[in-house]
Amino acid sequence: MASTGSKFELRRIDEKHYQLDVRGLVCPYPQLLVTRTLGNLSSDDVLEVILDNPPSVRDIPPALEQKGYKVNVSSLGSSTWKMSVRTEV
Repeated sequence: MASTGSKFELRRIDEKHYQLDVRGLVCPYPQLLVTRTLGNLSSDDVLEVILDNPPSVRDIPPALEQKGYKVNVSSLGSSTWKMSVRTEV
């Protein structure tokens, strides 16, 4: 799988499961990277995004849900979140 072109590279966790760590980025960059990455994955892949930007946590899920993705967000601590994204079935 190709990288996103920066230090924020897509990492394969296992078959059909990928992780993108965008900590340190602020809007609109996390959303742009997530959208670009999802465009390169298969419809049954799961993308796990690690982020630390509260506006991104608020804004990315509804934008992805409008495009047909199912998004689940969980807290990993006081200022870090994990967003799991998959195609809605």
